[in-house]
Amino acid sequence: MRRHAIRMLLAAMLFPLAAHAVNIQIIGAVTAPGSKQLSGHARLSDAALASPLSAEAYPLGASWQRPSLQVEQARLKAGLLFDLDSARQQALRDDRTALADTLASLHDWLQPMPVTGRQVALLDPRSVEVNAAENRPIGEGDTLFYPRRPTTIQVVGAVNQPCVLPLAPLQNAQDYLDQCKPSPQADGDWIFVIQPDGRVSKQGAGLWNRGPSMSLAPGAVIYVPLRETGLHSVPPELNQELAAFLATQPLHAAEGDR
Repeated sequence: MRRHAIRMLLAAMLFPLAAHAVNIQIIGAVTAPGSKQLSGHARLSDAALASPLSAEAYPLGASWQRPSLQVEQARLKAGLLFDLDSARQQALRDDRTALADTLASLHDWLQPMPVTGRQVALLDPRSVEVNAAENRPIGEGDTLFYPRRPTTIQVVGAVNQPCVLPLAPLQNAQDYLDQCKPSPQADGDWIFVIQPDGRVSKQGAGLWNRGPSMSLAPGAVIYVPLRETGLHSVPPELNQELAAFLATQPLHAAEGDR
């Protein structure tokens, strides 16, 4: 027994990387998709370089999906569904049928969205390799997904009908909004822009607070928030949290869906 323990200790000392290997998945527009085994000290660059990208890959829209973040994101989704349903019931009590219908529609739209564990990260293989701050450790069960370059922009949220619009180079968010009619419950002063890398920004959409024009990258999502002032049934944090959850959705899951 003692001799066996010594052999195990020596093996761990001589082959530490093998003893702490991690298994990951690389999927999407890559030349060799599937499971990969990396050393326990592997970082994002090691994972990103484990399978070369195909010519159609869109690194800006790539997603790093981590099991370690799924519990937190599952709580966020559950809270959002609860808030939307509670707000719908309050709107019905207040005899605000149109608002109740909008809240029900948002609830039904959110319900099937997966909990992904997505974390915002730089995932261009060569760029992350030379960027120490972005080159973070990879973990067991993590997935890297590289989508193909999309050709649309989405407008969702408090709109009469969600829109999937053709990408127009250098066109800003307001130009897309002009093509997708907001609902009467929409906030006319603010929007949330979710870029394909998962970064979220709140932008002014009113005449009084509109900032410099910002172009949207292929696959971006514009979330039109519900108006909070005058609608006491809508929790004040709902729009911010809903935009944050939308940012966890992989590009292929978001495009073309509501």
